[in-house]
Parts: sequence; structure tokens; C-alpha cells
Amino acid sequence: MSQSPSVESVMALNGRIFATLSPDEVKVQEFYRVQGRKYDVAVSIISLAEPAELAKASSRADADEIMRRANSTVSVVRSSDFPSTTEEMR
Repeated sequence: MSQSPSVESVMALNGRIFATLSPDEVKVQEFYRVQGRKYDVAVSIISLAEPAELAKASSRADADEIMRRANSTVSVVRSSDFPSTTEEMR
């Protein structure tokens, strides 16, 4: 991806079933899963797979495939959605 996808495009994936993402949505999800911290975005896959099966995965691609089959969901959180520690102390 030559240009970073918009934060709005990854936020739109929140709550979606991982297996239903289009190829372009998978690229957006992967970009922010790897580099999201630079953009104050955390992307994870909420796994519904059996932990024992997931533990056998030999790579992230294998784990992703297991999570796709289990209808796991995408979770996207922006750090700006949460107060900072210093704000909480006030």
C-alpha cells in the first residue's frame, strides 16, 4: 500500500466478522494491525476459535485462517476515545 488508508476506513471495520472482509478491507486491517500505534489506533481480532487449535498455528497467517473459520470479529479502538492517565487523576 503506497499511501496509508484513512483512519475512518479502519474504524468502519469495527465489529465486522473477520471472514467477511473484502481483499481491500483485509489490507486496511493488516496495515493498522501492524502500524496502528503510529495513528493511535489498535486493531485486534476477537477470537472465537478454540484456544488449543489457535495455539497450534505456526504463523500469523495460519492463526488468521483459524480465526476466519471461527467467525471471529475485528475490534478497532482509537486511543483518543479514552482519557489519558493524567486526565483521570484530575
